[in-house]
Amino acid sequence: MCTKRRRSSKSRVGENSQIDLVRMQGEKNLKKTKQLVIFGICIGLILVGVVLAFFTPVSYFAMFPGDAIDTHQYVKVATKQPNEKGKFLLTTVSLKRASVLDYLFSFTSHEMKLVPESDIKSQDESDKEYERRQEENMRESQNHAIISAYHQAKKPIKVEHVGIEVFELTQNAKSGLKEGDLIQELDHQSMKESVKLLQYLQNKKAGEQVEVKFTRKNKPMIRKIKLVSLPVPKGQKPRAGLGIVPVDRVKVTSDPPARIKTEEIGGPSAGLMFSLEVMDQLLPEDLTRGYTVAGTGTINEKGEVGQIGGIEFKVIAADRKGAQIFFCPKDQQSGDNNEKIAKEMAKRINTKMKIVPVSTLSEAVQYLRKQPTIALATKRSVA
Repeated sequence: MCTKRRRSSKSRVGENSQIDLVRMQGEKNLKKTKQLVIFGICIGLILVGVVLAFFTPVSYFAMFPGDAIDTHQYVKVATKQPNEKGKFLLTTVSLKRASVLDYLFSFTSHEMKLVPESDIKSQDESDKEYERRQEENMRESQNHAIISAYHQAKKPIKVEHVGIEVFELTQNAKSGLKEGDLIQELDHQSMKESVKLLQYLQNKKAGEQVEVKFTRKNKPMIRKIKLVSLPVPKGQKPRAGLGIVPVDRVKVTSDPPARIKTEEIGGPSAGLMFSLEVMDQLLPEDLTRGYTVAGTGTINEKGEVGQIGGIEFKVIAADRKGAQIFFCPKDQQSGDNNEKIAKEMAKRINTKMKIVPVSTLSEAVQYLRKQPTIALATKRSVA
């Protein structure tokens, strides 16, 4: 007969203790697992936040210091080059679409600021269209730089207006014109400058017709075009036009020949520095006087220097390259602030670089000619 053996109380106590230990260990492991899961989630959220901060765009551009570049590599004048001891530097700013991180960083740094997209690009303008506009601004700036430099140096130069190019079309354009068309006549009148075009159309009304003579890929064409209403700021008188953004095309012939060639730089703000480089190569004197001369400012055919954007960052870029003189546009009218901002930034970064405001190319040349020529050894010790 089989009988069931009875367990002792001591054996049961031992088993219960082991069960309790197993249960406690399981609870401990579960708690640790929960902690690891929570920690992992937190790290994941932080990483997502960092990624979003770096890559989530906001409706601003981040502007910060660019470079200060020797203009000699871009300018070529067919003359015997003097033994130049100094150099002229054009200055640039860098732009990128701002992220959330840039937005936060802009509150803590003087080397970056956020600029509303509307201050950089025109309404509904794509990045490609913006770059194209900057390239066109640079092309026009180069022509003005050569013209103003030759006038200042009293050297022969001829400027021939060959026509008005259709650079862009407005959204409501119905003229049949295309980008690249070159307008030369309007209603049988010579029309090769955009200023004259605007003057001719100022008393016209939308719906009126004009006869336009133009060339398209070197093929002469004539077309009757109905004028359209142009967008104007609120409160201003309505205007009628062809529905185009006009750009003057000119042929510049100089003696000796000169050219400016840039590829990676856009915008008109290097005009003043290109003019100085053209003059430096055009004349027998060393216009730099041995100094490293940086600067910025637009230039027109008359040699007048205009305001630009981001000048505080150009001051920083010039200082980093050891410039001793920095030309900036002079504040002359209400709203001008380049001179003020440049001097404030120079003081803030404690640079020894001299900020020199000018309103014309002539003023910049006169300033340099008054400076004592410095020896190369002295220049190296300063830079």
